[in-house]
Amino acid sequence: MLVTRKAEYAISALVDLALHAGEGRVASRDIARRQGIPLSLVVQLLGPMRRAGWVEAVRGPGGGVRLTRDPSGISVREVIEMFEGPLGVTRCLVREGVCENQPHCPLRGVWARAQARMLEVLDGTTIADLARARRALEGAAPAGDSAAAASRGPASPACRGRPQARPAGTQHARGGKAGERGRRPRTS
Repeated sequence: MLVTRKAEYAISALVDLALHAGEGRVASRDIARRQGIPLSLVVQLLGPMRRAGWVEAVRGPGGGVRLTRDPSGISVREVIEMFEGPLGVTRCLVREGVCENQPHCPLRGVWARAQARMLEVLDGTTIADLARARRALEGAAPAGDSAAAASRGPASPACRGRPQARPAGTQHARGGKAGERGRRPRTS
């Protein structure tokens, strides 16, 4: 199971709102800038959050967005499932009847335990927890680096699943050299 960038951006936007909760309403463009999220996507993400009662958005001068739900009451799992649907490490744990081997599968118990632990962590981690972690990380930044730390989002690009630059000629985990990911040899 891979968490999509959209869900990660939603988490980042909520953490940003939690970090700036004492400032009143926050402009969507400021969230987008601080978190490195396209403004149009921030606006898209806010719709479901508003319908869930997590945020309030006001348009126009003096408008902006603010949390309406305590960030300690919003779990990471809730956010992910809002944008991706039910989480599961394998299809058979999300929907019954998708695998004919289900009644006799020796892996089902392994998958169920792994999923239970994953969901326990995601249920037990809140937006408030992530905001506290972010503040702690900013406090750990080298002296004179506070402006740089404040401009970064709650997760580094590596945490958001973005590919990192690799030195030329190095191998990707799936094989192939840097710059070749996703390319397949042509067959004629």
